[in-house]
Amino acid sequence: MPFANHDDVSLYYEVHGEGDPLLMIMGLGYNSLSWHRTLPALSKHFQVIVFDNRGVGKSSKPEKTYSIEMMADDAKAVLDAASIDKAHVYGISMGGMIAQRLAINHPDRVRSLVLGCTTAGGPTHVQPSPQIMATMVARAALTGTPEENAWAAAPIVYSQSFIDRHRDMIQEDIEQRIQIVTPPHAYLSQLQACGAHNTSEELDKIKVPTLVIHGNADELVPYDNGKMLAERIKGAEFHTISGAGHIFFTEAVEESNDRVLQFLTSH
Repeated sequence: MPFANHDDVSLYYEVHGEGDPLLMIMGLGYNSLSWHRTLPALSKHFQVIVFDNRGVGKSSKPEKTYSIEMMADDAKAVLDAASIDKAHVYGISMGGMIAQRLAINHPDRVRSLVLGCTTAGGPTHVQPSPQIMATMVARAALTGTPEENAWAAAPIVYSQSFIDRHRDMIQEDIEQRIQIVTPPHAYLSQLQACGAHNTSEELDKIKVPTLVIHGNADELVPYDNGKMLAERIKGAEFHTISGAGHIFFTEAVEESNDRVLQFLTSH
């Protein structure tokens, strides 16, 4: 099993497929198994690198303060370990925050960006409802089984219409996610890193082709955050997944994979 090392942290990663390199970065509390609906489609066309952020999966879970900048350096360490000089980068939610910071701090390592269901943070960030914010913090103290806890969070990350129609797909997502449970301290450290994230005054430093993709029923990272990212990154393309919640890559598998592939193959 390959590992990259940075800041005394071991970072588990995998490489799939052949072609131009594509680094994919997952979101808050989720490990790389959560790419299970995306990886098969993209690895047919690209050399896809997936990894576990610090705190999740098979990577180290240090009990210390995390930051998005720190995790962007982790991502760079994964590229180094995989002997990749420059890659397309696709980040989801917290992974999109990491991708922004990677492109700003290490522009020579990023070929293009796909930013999914994410935000620039800072003073212009459109907050979710107070109830959702409170639920996100409370998740670290839930006492149910990992499956019960994951279902409790479903209304935050999936649209209600999708929950009503596709509980089977949500169950499949949860089964992947809980193969390796994220410990509470690591979840909270990642959550605090997300809260401190702020690229709002630095988006003009992103010079690579960028696609922003967002569900317009996203209640965790409200849709207007994606619109603002696309407006403030020069030349960025914007794609709306109509009716989708936060995890648009499950709610609209074919649409999101096709749009990402169309963008990446054009750059």
